[in-house]
Amino acid sequence: MGKICKIQYNRETFYANVGDILLDGAINSGVDLPHDCRSGICGSCKVTVVDGKLFGGMEGDMAHACQARVVSDLKIITEPVPETVTMSCEVGDLVRLAPDVVGVTIEMPKPLRFFPGQYAKVQYRGFPTRCYSPTYPMVGAPDSHLLYLHIRILKDGLVSSALGRDIQVGHRVKLTAPLGTAFFRQKHRGRIILVASGTGFAPMWAIAVAAITENPKREIVFIVVSRTLQSFYMHQALCRLARFPNVKIIPIVSEPQNVSPAIRSGRPTEHMPEIRPNDVVYTCGAPAMTEAVAKMARAAGAKCHCDPFVSSAQPSESSGGGLMDRLAGWLDSQRGRPAMFQPAE
Repeated sequence: MGKICKIQYNRETFYANVGDILLDGAINSGVDLPHDCRSGICGSCKVTVVDGKLFGGMEGDMAHACQARVVSDLKIITEPVPETVTMSCEVGDLVRLAPDVVGVTIEMPKPLRFFPGQYAKVQYRGFPTRCYSPTYPMVGAPDSHLLYLHIRILKDGLVSSALGRDIQVGHRVKLTAPLGTAFFRQKHRGRIILVASGTGFAPMWAIAVAAITENPKREIVFIVVSRTLQSFYMHQALCRLARFPNVKIIPIVSEPQNVSPAIRSGRPTEHMPEIRPNDVVYTCGAPAMTEAVAKMARAAGAKCHCDPFVSSAQPSESSGGGLMDRLAGWLDSQRGRPAMFQPAE
C-alpha cells in the first residue's frame, strides 16, 4: 500500500494516496473543492499551497487541483468566493455590438453575487451549455437583476449562430454562476495591467470598472486587441475610462488600418509596459495570448490571473464571452448618454 498523505484544506482535513490527483482525493473524501473543466484551463480549482509539495499543475505558490498530484502532506487554502447558484432566467435583450459580436442581457429572478472576472455557465433551452464572462454595461449603470454578456458570433457555432434567430428575447436560460478564480482582488496598491483580446474584453471591462470604482486615481494600463477595426466594439467604454487621470489605454487591431495613429498593430505582448513585481496582471482571450502574458508576468515576479477562452465541444465555437473577439464618431456617440463613472477631480 502506498503512502497516505494528510491534506488540510481551509478548515477541513482529508487523506489521499501519494500520486493521486489532488482534486480526485478531495472528491473521493466527500470534500467540496470548487472545480469545473478538470483540464487546467478554467482555474476554478486553483488552491494556494501553504505547506507541502505537489507534482505538476503549479503556478508559483498556486496549483490547479485537477492537474497536481499529491507527493507529501499538504496545507492548502482557497480565497473565499461567492456561492455558486443555479437559477432559471430568460433572455431580456439582444444587441449587435459589432458584425461578429452580440450583447446578450439575461434577466434574473434575483441578483447574482459574483466577483468581476468570474464566469457563468449558460444553457439556452434546447442548446448545449456554454461558458461566458459577465460584464458591466458599456453605457449607463448596471441593473442588479440583469446579467450582461458579450458573445462572438461564428457562422457554424452551434449556439452563437442561433442568437437572434432561434434564441430570441424571452428564451429560457439555465444559469449557473459564479465560477472561476481570475477575479479582481481588492485593496491592491500597485498598478493593474489588463490585457484582453476579442470578447475577452467583457471580464476585463468588469475588472476595470471595479478597480476604478474602488480607487478613481488608480494606475491602470488597459491593452485591448481586436482582429478587425469593425470588431473593435468597445470604444464607448474605453472613451469613458480614458477620462480618468492614471489610465492608459492601448488599442490594437490586427489588420492594417489608417483611421488613427493611436490604434496600434501587432501582438499585445509587443505593447506591454515594463512589468513591475508589485503589478497585478489580468488577462483574458485566446489561450496563446493569455499564456504569453502570464509568462511575462511570472518573469517579472508579478501576480497574474488568466482566463483563457477555449473551444467548446463544437470545435469552431468559442466558449468565451466565456475570456475572448467605428471608431468614427466616438465622442459624438456619447452625447446625451448617461455616464457610468464620474472622473476624479
